[in-house]
Amino acid sequence: MKIKTITLKKGFSVKELGGEFCIVKDGDSNNGAVNGLPSINETGIFLWDRMMRGVITPEALTEAVAVKNNLDLEEAEADVGEFLAKLINGNIADIEN
Repeated sequence: MKIKTITLKKGFSVKELGGEFCIVKDGDSNNGAVNGLPSINETGIFLWDRMMRGVITPEALTEAVAVKNNLDLEEAEADVGEFLAKLINGNIADIEN
């Protein structure tokens, strides 16, 4: 599936829980991570920050990760793809095909 753009849904944020960063649903009284996303790494935090700015393309995220982490585009694309798949499967992001 080719994704044109991706946008984070409202009502989610990244918080530190027990020494790890997790995506949580705002207002969750249990203070737990979203199912399927137990924790996110430094790259996930970087991508989340970029996506919080609004609608973005996977290509823009890939280029940003490649530059930040000094990776080739294939490696960066794999990292971005894995993170976006988790967001989509966790119903945290909207996509336009």
